Amino acid sequence: MEETITCLVRGPGSRYPRGFLWLIPVWFAILGAAVVFTSYRLANEMPIWFGGTELAALLIGAITLMCVLATVRRHGFRADERGIWLGVLTDRKRPQLRQVHLAWPEIAQLQMVARRYGLLLEIRLSPAARIVYRLGVGRQTLILVGALLLPFGFGRGRPGLTSPFSDPPRYLIKICEITPAQLQAALATVTPDALPVRQLPKKGALRFTIPPAQPSAARRPAAAARLIR
Repeated sequence: MEETITCLVRGPGSRYPRGFLWLIPVWFAILGAAVVFTSYRLANEMPIWFGGTELAALLIGAITLMCVLATVRRHGFRADERGIWLGVLTDRKRPQLRQVHLAWPEIAQLQMVARRYGLLLEIRLSPAARIVYRLGVGRQTLILVGALLLPFGFGRGRPGLTSPFSDPPRYLIKICEITPAQLQAALATVTPDALPVRQLPKKGALRFTIPPAQPSAARRPAAAARLIR
């Protein structure tokens, strides 16, 4: 029977596009403006402190909702002998818009660093990988504006979890309730032997693990000739 490794992913990126979390303050700011306007119009009929308590309740509600979405956990990481799947299982007719599959030959290396919630996993892609880049600024803005106006009826767009970062192309996954050593041991049963899987001491080390560009063989003799002269 094929072994599958399933992990909890932290944050709203497993379901919502990047930037969706910041729509919450905008929604509550609109509600707060409505409360202020109503309180001003009815200042002679109700005490001022009543409007203040409503604003405080809205502020508490906005902070609570943002904290819940920022720390929500879903099973958005799966790995087996065929590769890695990112995204939550769905019954949609077009699940490819909500998930991404990375075959092992498309992955250059895996790096992980311990965090307080578990670990941060970096999936660095190889040059042969089929990269689905993030939407442009214009299309992403239209999606967020549509979600702002129609939060329940407008499509949520591609989840942030399935959109790689660029330069270099890679995915950053927040995995919960597991240590780097435990995940490395679990992945050893499904990853190819040639795939490097590394543990890093600090998160900042992810920025300094990009190998420097090496001059091609055709340029080296020319450089050596200049040095001899």
